[in-house]
Amino acid sequence: MTRTALLVIDVQRVYMEPDPMVTSDGDDLLVKCGSLITKARGAGVSVIFVQHVSDDQPDDPELVRIHPAIAPAPGETIVEKQFGSAFMRTVLEQTLVKLETETLYICGLETSGCVNATVMCAICQDYDVVVVRDAHGAQNLGSSTAHELIDVFNATWERAGARLMRADEITF
Repeated sequence: MTRTALLVIDVQRVYMEPDPMVTSDGDDLLVKCGSLITKARGAGVSVIFVQHVSDDQPDDPELVRIHPAIAPAPGETIVEKQFGSAFMRTVLEQTLVKLETETLYICGLETSGCVNATVMCAICQDYDVVVVRDAHGAQNLGSSTAHELIDVFNATWERAGARLMRADEITF
């Protein structure tokens, strides 16, 4: 039986306020991540939250915690990271091995940064990676819109070997 986990990357208030990062469909990241978390919990799939922590973040601990709209349930894993990839110098790999994870569904923030680094590391470590194509967020960057950036990265991940699915297609 394939062991599956949902990885929710850096959905923290500090990255969502005052200007939220958007998905390919607009300002619905919290709704989509919340729906995926609910589906995963209902199916008995492990939900792993990744929380970026660094010295350059605000001193307010409420801003750097996982967003309260998708708060971890008691006992769910929170992996703290200081670098882009959720695998780099964290306990994520050990956690996935302990859970015997083979398939990793990925959503969260930020498309061109931490999500990209984590997706590529997961592919290189031979996980069956499913990127939730409409549940990762970005900001407009230079002359590129968030929507354009999301499309480029979705295509890049697919070429690298990840599967892409829409949030509403996922049943776990």
